[in-house]
Amino acid sequence: MILSALLLAATASPVTAIGQSGEPRVLVKAFLLKADKTFDHATGWCGYDSLCTLTVGDYEVGLGFFMGNRSYRLRVASWDGDKPCCFFANGSDETSVGSVRPHAEVLYYRTNSGRLKLGTLYIALESLK
Repeated sequence: MILSALLLAATASPVTAIGQSGEPRVLVKAFLLKADKTFDHATGWCGYDSLCTLTVGDYEVGLGFFMGNRSYRLRVASWDGDKPCCFFANGSDETSVGSVRPHAEVLYYRTNSGRLKLGTLYIALESLK
């Protein structure tokens, strides 16, 4: 159901080439379902040859494709800087995604008392090939 909402929201979003360099080859659809049940979504083009960024609400989602374009690195930063805003379940501020199939990652941010769940980031990629 959430992936259906992601695809529906992404088709209603304007598509821009912000943060993309190289020839557009992938349509990226991102949906952030926050812990408070609000959400942000965005759609953008990416090339396989560079880092691609996509603004999702207050966050910059960075994707870097590698290994024959079948996997990518994922990082999330706040829009006002390049420091990571949050981290993944394993404690890292960057993670590898082993396929281009729709994917979900839980995001957390650090507090003085530990960690709080920011929400779940859903990523769907559509190849232009």
